[in-house]
Amino acid sequence: MPDLTIISVELILALLAGILTSLVAVPLCKPLGLIDNPGTAAHKLHARPTPLAGGLVIGMSLIILVLAFPGLISGKMLGAVIAAAIILAFGIWDDIAGLSAGIKFTGQFLAVGIAIYSGIRIEILSEANLPGNALLAQSLNVILTIFWLVGITNAFNLIDSMDGIVAGLSTLASAFFIFVTYASGQPELTIWAAVLTGISLALYFWNSPPARYFLGDSGAQTLGFILAILALLYNPVNKDQASSWFAPIMIVGVPIFDTSLVVFSRLRRHLPPFEGNRDHSYHRLVRAGMSSSRAVSLLHIIALALDSLALLAISQHPLIANSIFIVCLLVGASLIYIFDFTEKFIDQPGH
Repeated sequence: MPDLTIISVELILALLAGILTSLVAVPLCKPLGLIDNPGTAAHKLHARPTPLAGGLVIGMSLIILVLAFPGLISGKMLGAVIAAAIILAFGIWDDIAGLSAGIKFTGQFLAVGIAIYSGIRIEILSEANLPGNALLAQSLNVILTIFWLVGITNAFNLIDSMDGIVAGLSTLASAFFIFVTYASGQPELTIWAAVLTGISLALYFWNSPPARYFLGDSGAQTLGFILAILALLYNPVNKDQASSWFAPIMIVGVPIFDTSLVVFSRLRRHLPPFEGNRDHSYHRLVRAGMSSSRAVSLLHIIALALDSLALLAISQHPLIANSIFIVCLLVGASLIYIFDFTEKFIDQPGH
């Protein structure tokens, strides 16, 4: 098992690197055109032009950390870093020029392809010894991997509807990955989770209201992608897989819920599912009368509760663990119904 002192040092160094590089990123934003102007879309209600520095902060932080600790990119993590760099590059391009959905997905599928080629993929169907063709099982594993990586990447981007939401969710998720990867005896992943926790904490400092930086597509997508990678590499061989397979899903459960709500709501109204609008969980909570800060805090509290339940479940008997997961799914489905069929949660024309 890794020395917890080493992990703590890595966490502190990652936090300091994130803060310092975020300061450096400020003067780089204007010459690169990375400025988010208010009123350029229906959901952009901020009062003043704000730098879209999140992606630059993450990129610079990772470069510094990898140069200082080259061992961080050994094995599969080299492919993960290259794939994350592609997500980051396309995200910055999108922040500058505003890409079409087709180009965005092209970048995401390219990154996912590199991750899969590096050996980062879901293996649950193969390990389950399902009857039938082994090639079919592998093909289904690849399809599920693509769905997971692309889905979580976009889920974090979609939920980025208010200052501090994504940075806070990323901080909580990566912090809990420290616990679960340490318990599973995966020290390399534990260090990466600590690195991401430090970067996310720094981003939260700058992105919490009133935001001095916005994460932008580059920041939100890159955080989501790296967390999705950590989830795929998490492999608790010392735990019962029947009790742990859903832990990563719960750790990023709030973005998954929000995306499910938005896609369901928009498809039900025959609207484009990936076009920015004020119909996310945060907007609905504010619409119902909750203050902006309390709505953000509630989402973080729910994420903390889900993360804690995931941590609890992995040490339980499979029947109890899966019952916890099923109850969470039922609660989530009920909330989607309430949010989308109750008038006070629905944005009406003119509001």
